[in-house]
Amino acid sequence: MKIKLLYFSSLKDKLKKSSEEIEVDENIIVSQLLDFLKEKYPAIKDNLDNVMIAVNEEYKDKNYLLKDGDVVALIPPVSGG
Repeated sequence: MKIKLLYFSSLKDKLKKSSEEIEVDENIIVSQLLDFLKEKYPAIKDNLDNVMIAVNEEYKDKNYLLKDGDVVALIPPVSGG
């Protein structure tokens, strides 16, 4: 199945892209997607441990079952001052 990923902040900077479409297995949950991305992009492995996940513009937990066509936003914590 196909999903669209949206990258923000440090993820966007490290990957040098703000989005991509990827093919994943059926019946994948968010935590499995994160594991897949850690293997695909080792440079962002540590960043993915604390991301907020929004699916179709609604925050979800790591046990959420993804569906074909979902748009998954990965939002790292923001620091500043």
